[in-house]
Amino acid sequence: MSSKLDLDVAHRVCEVAAGGSLLAGSSVVEVRARGVRAVLAARLNTAEIARRERDGVAPLLDGAVLDGLMQLPAGVPVSASSLSPRERLLLRHCPADALERSDDQLVRRLVRPLEVDLAVVRSPRPVRGALVRAGRFGAYARSTVWLDGPVRGSELLVMEAAVYGLGVVRARVGETPELLAAPRSASRFGHTAAGWLFAEQVYAELMSSRALLPTS
Repeated sequence: MSSKLDLDVAHRVCEVAAGGSLLAGSSVVEVRARGVRAVLAARLNTAEIARRERDGVAPLLDGAVLDGLMQLPAGVPVSASSLSPRERLLLRHCPADALERSDDQLVRRLVRPLEVDLAVVRSPRPVRGALVRAGRFGAYARSTVWLDGPVRGSELLVMEAAVYGLGVVRARVGETPELLAAPRSASRFGHTAAGWLFAEQVYAELMSSRALLPTS
């Protein structure tokens, strides 16, 4: 399915799922994340990505370390002695390119490389498995099923999607995307260490595929 993706159609699907337009600076990309092939609408932190590429900073995929980094303001010196034992423990194995140490001072350099606003999972049929796959992203971003097949028989899918806060958009090449159910806007973990880890995982996938190309 990935090889047949039409990014123009994907962009229109994301716009419809987002309520008519994407946030400024959004890019639409297809990646494999959380074990699922999905289309994401993401806003790239171009300054952070440029810094990481310049300095060879790899994605940070340790949730505990990210939890520790979240306790520090970005770019502001903090006394290590002011941190709790738990916070110091979380930062013990933090990479040098993420956290600058000088005497008793700590400065967080790492910030999120991107923000994922919307995740879209394609399905040629209105099957419940599509909801399960889309649901893997629901805690971190608005999540939607993209039906790229006949809409007939999708009534139950649409009803279940509404229960779980997922969206449903029907779109095929050459047709105008149709919103069948709007995704819920709130997410549970977007601004937590788990949400940051998700962003790092997406960034790692984009780096490996070199898919950081804006489509807007």
